[in-house]
Amino acid sequence: MHVMLDQDQWEVVKALSLGDVLADISEKAHARSRLITSLTVDQRTITDRDLDSVFLGEPIARFTHLQAISQTMDEVMRGAASTIQHYAKLLRNEAQELASHIRMGDERLTSLDAWLGKLADYLELVESKPAQTHPDRAMTPWVQALLDARAQRDLIRVADLLEYELAPRLES
Repeated sequence: MHVMLDQDQWEVVKALSLGDVLADISEKAHARSRLITSLTVDQRTITDRDLDSVFLGEPIARFTHLQAISQTMDEVMRGAASTIQHYAKLLRNEAQELASHIRMGDERLTSLDAWLGKLADYLELVESKPAQTHPDRAMTPWVQALLDARAQRDLIRVADLLEYELAPRLES
């Protein structure tokens, strides 16, 4: 099997499984602080949904060519910047809507809990950015304040934190 990782090329002739070859490629990319972002096996684009145990267990003798493309985390994040900004805008709008509902007397906090889960996903994405880039947008203290207010069922404080502290700190 002919294997390419970015510009590197080599032949794999051992009796290995496709999973073994992919693990080797992944380790080589990781050693260069890169992530595999595109994978093609014999002209077929492979997604994460294709990577099941049956496919990974296939002997490499069934295939002739594997191409993997990798990127640094910075490159991945730059490529995802517009999507991250769009997600932040959706979160900001949801926060404002939640604050409005809470102010109108809606005491059901399941929507708030779902929003907090989305916020956690967002923060996990953007936490790799240096904190000094946007010190005015630090969210951790405000998230903790929101969790405290929610635990105390201080709904006015919850609404205020959503509207005046968290929503404005989401990237625009």
